[in-house]
Amino acid sequence: MTKNKPKGKGTAPDRFRILNAFVDFSLRELTRNEIAVWMVLFRDTRKGTATVSQKFIAERCGISERTVRRMVLQLVNAGLLVVVRRGGIAVGASTYKVIPVTKTNFERRSKRWSIKEDNQLSG
Repeated sequence: MTKNKPKGKGTAPDRFRILNAFVDFSLRELTRNEIAVWMVLFRDTRKGTATVSQKFIAERCGISERTVRRMVLQLVNAGLLVVVRRGGIAVGASTYKVIPVTKTNFERRSKRWSIKEDNQLSG
């Protein structure tokens, strides 16, 4: 007897929802390298996290490992990524959690960026 999968919404609609929100609310604010790193991590996400080496991310994005490290930091600062576990030579690949973008999160982030820009211009 085979086990029937439940019909209805699965993970594919959720992935498209997350991807659509990313395009709608974040894409225009990011650099090409930030987008490439986010997309690779999004593609590799399984069960909520992506475990992948920075070297492998760099190879697929066509950028250096150093650039990957900078882009990861910028994505973390933008609220689009969380480093769940930091990897290394003796411990293996890092684990990342791609943060789904919502309109509310985007608006909150945009306000924060506007405040930073205003402070930089006036300071």
